[in-house]
Amino acid sequence: MVLLHGASIGVEAYVTFHRQIEPLSRSFRVIAFDQIGFGRTDMPADRRYRNRLERAEHAVAVLDALGVRAACLVGHSEGAFMAARIAVTRPDLVTRLVLMTSGGTAPALGGAADEAWMAASRRAYDYRNFPGDAEAFVAAARRASPAMDEQHAGLLREAYGRALASGQAAMMRDSQSDGPTDYRAYVRLQEDHLLPYLPQMTAPTLLIWANEDATVPVERGLALMRLIPRADMHVLNGSGHALMHDRPETVTRLLAWFCADSRTAHALYTGQEEPDE
Repeated sequence: MVLLHGASIGVEAYVTFHRQIEPLSRSFRVIAFDQIGFGRTDMPADRRYRNRLERAEHAVAVLDALGVRAACLVGHSEGAFMAARIAVTRPDLVTRLVLMTSGGTAPALGGAADEAWMAASRRAYDYRNFPGDAEAFVAAARRASPAMDEQHAGLLREAYGRALASGQAAMMRDSQSDGPTDYRAYVRLQEDHLLPYLPQMTAPTLLIWANEDATVPVERGLALMRLIPRADMHVLNGSGHALMHDRPETVTRLLAWFCADSRTAHALYTGQEEPDE
């Protein structure tokens, strides 16, 4: 199982998926790496931010280098675009596909229906005005996920410190040097490189969507699901964009059920081996 994180200042693979990695590792080989320009992976030599299309190519190179022949790909936020793009361009690598609450993957709705989520996205991803220190960053993240525990807060604090020290935070701010992200231009990347190919995609696909993420309303998830022939969708109440932290047990169980054979899924759900028939 390959877990692909999203994109923002301080985003890292372990910070994103730490609640899922340990339980899933009991039954899967779990691969969760920091993408180029994130976490403990080197910053690009030219300090230019790599967009999600470029990072999808890098992810394929990582999987090839690790000898991964096929896997269940799980992507959150922009990581979902990467997972879906890999399923389109390298279907041999993908047995199953999970896409989690992703504005970088789902279609725009059209016209005035997009104004609210675009405004919410501009507020959430305004890197030029991100907090200047780790404590303020954690406080802002806690407001978005009120159930945050101290373990997660500590991981966020460390990741934000790394982002400041490595230059990742500065790189993300520089990516908006011309002003706030134009989200009509932003979605053109998936309109050009992903959405037209989804109706031909053959991998069984599960969408897991947050019911309380203003940046990616459920309607956009439904529009995405309708483009994928073999897709189902679960909507989680009481969850925002960080649904793997807001509803960790549910997300873990959905991943176990969808990506595993029946015996493995039963063990992960119940903690007991499935009896032989």
